[in-house]
Amino acid sequence: MTQIGTVTALPGGDGQVELTVRRQSACGHDCAGCGGCAGQELVIHAGTDIPLALGDRVEVYSGGRVLGIAALVYLGPVALFLLGYLLSAGAAEAARYLWGGAGFALGLAGAAVCDRRLKKRRAVTYRVTRKL
Repeated sequence: MTQIGTVTALPGGDGQVELTVRRQSACGHDCAGCGGCAGQELVIHAGTDIPLALGDRVEVYSGGRVLGIAALVYLGPVALFLLGYLLSAGAAEAARYLWGGAGFALGLAGAAVCDRRLKKRRAVTYRVTRKL
């Protein structure tokens, strides 16, 4: 997955730069019309072998794990809701929704734990591919 970023800091000679990138929409469309995710900026650290200066615009690549992580975060709670709802088929309708809600909450908790572990391990890495 590639994104466009702007160099905001050069922390040292260790081949790392700090970049600001605009959050991309999940659907891949221009969000200027709906305002759902437009305007949100993220600060990331990326490795580089290219000499850069403050304010340079660069192309940044993140590994393929990003899509797998997004699938876990978005599909996990929904799948666990359906599992809880469908496995309680013999129960009253209110109890089925309660089991589904419990599954959804479990999915959200799992996504939060996964997010914390990934941030701690820095499992998602970024690399500057070229200067624009």
